[in-house]
Amino acid sequence: MANRVVVLAACVAMISAAAGCERGQASPVSAATMARKPVSRFKDAADSMQMVAIKHSIDSVTSDLDSMSAANGDAQRHMLPAHETLVSEFLSRNDAKMRAMHVKIDPDWLTVIDSVRNDLARMPNMSSTQLHAFFPEHARRVMRIVACIDMRGM
Repeated sequence: MANRVVVLAACVAMISAAAGCERGQASPVSAATMARKPVSRFKDAADSMQMVAIKHSIDSVTSDLDSMSAANGDAQRHMLPAHETLVSEFLSRNDAKMRAMHVKIDPDWLTVIDSVRNDLARMPNMSSTQLHAFFPEHARRVMRIVACIDMRGM
């Protein structure tokens, strides 16, 4: 209820100010009215920090995929433990965010997530040659997830 009163007071002040401006008069708005502004600077800052964190995690996963895609099979096997950790944490973190936001999860989305998790479980048992042949398919699945997260700005 108190929030509605603050919002109503802010709206009245803004409408009064706008009406004064239209008539060519400056209508003073008190500091108290401006201080009751319903938008929180802290929330904006938190949202901005979250967006930076999402962008950073997307950049990290994309960079990792680029590095592994450019490597030969032996180098990929060496890089695989770090890749598994990075992608697993990326999936878990974004899954938790979606659940916290009560997002209705599409079955196709779950299929892609499960496929990537299965990839991560299978890849350590592959030879260097098998891993090198399989990695482009895995990278495409991960990039589908990255693209969806980047588009949603979770």
